[in-house]
Amino acid sequence: MAKTVFRPQEIVPLTSAFILNTPGGKAVDEELEEAPPALEYEGPTADDLRREAELFKEHWEQEKEAMVSAARAEAQGIVASAEATAFEEVKQKNDQALKIRREAEDAAERALSDAESKIQAMESQARARVDEVTKDAFRKGFDQGREDGFKEGKNEVDRLVGRLHTILERAMDKRSEILEQTEGQIVELVLLVARKVVKTISENQKNVVISNIAQALRKLKTRSDIIIKVNLADLQLASDHVKDFIEMAENAKRITVLEDSSIDRGGCVIETDFGEIDARIQSQLHELEEKILDISPIKARGKAQ
Repeated sequence: MAKTVFRPQEIVPLTSAFILNTPGGKAVDEELEEAPPALEYEGPTADDLRREAELFKEHWEQEKEAMVSAARAEAQGIVASAEATAFEEVKQKNDQALKIRREAEDAAERALSDAESKIQAMESQARARVDEVTKDAFRKGFDQGREDGFKEGKNEVDRLVGRLHTILERAMDKRSEILEQTEGQIVELVLLVARKVVKTISENQKNVVISNIAQALRKLKTRSDIIIKVNLADLQLASDHVKDFIEMAENAKRITVLEDSSIDRGGCVIETDFGEIDARIQSQLHELEEKILDISPIKARGKAQ
């Protein structure tokens, strides 16, 4: 068996080319081709590449800072424009609400004034009729007896007084109905303005979701793992503030931020081992509507719902 393992002293370096014979026994003379000389590297050195990389990095940092500044300025412009638009719309709706209330109050005052005029006219007629009946009864009293005349006059007076009370009650009911209908319209207008303002702010001010998450975390009472669900548009911003959330929530073991398409921008849902905290914009707006409707008349509440 041929030897395949050699000791260092058994290896002898050759000083000339050695030609092996082919298996057929015929020797083949081949000239060994000389290897081409190695090419010398003439490209940029490592220092040149390092300097070029540092210069590129410096230019990139400058471009990135300029892009961030431009984006921040554009975002501030959008927020300012949204706030101005929301303020102008609130002002217009407020003026409209005041106009509706003034018109309703004027209509109620006119109705009450008409009712009072009718009452005064009826009172004058009633007095005249009472005088007439009294005189007639007095006159008849001498002929048919004083008692019969007195009863007839009293019955006529009672009838007229009852009619006066009926007219007055109807006038007061009409005035209350006008005021209730007007207040219902004002409540609906206030709720509409509140929905539009909240929607505009939550879509244009990115820090709304951070504020909502912070308020929700303050409600935690028991130490637990926490999952924060937000809209996809708020996912990156919320993820960037996880460390801040951990500092805010003393009872948080671990905080995870996930995306939930059912949650509007600016809102969030906090899930713990013991339940969840609903801090969605729609839920908070619904709670505000309930508080407004609790202090409004029953008719206004029914229309708003």
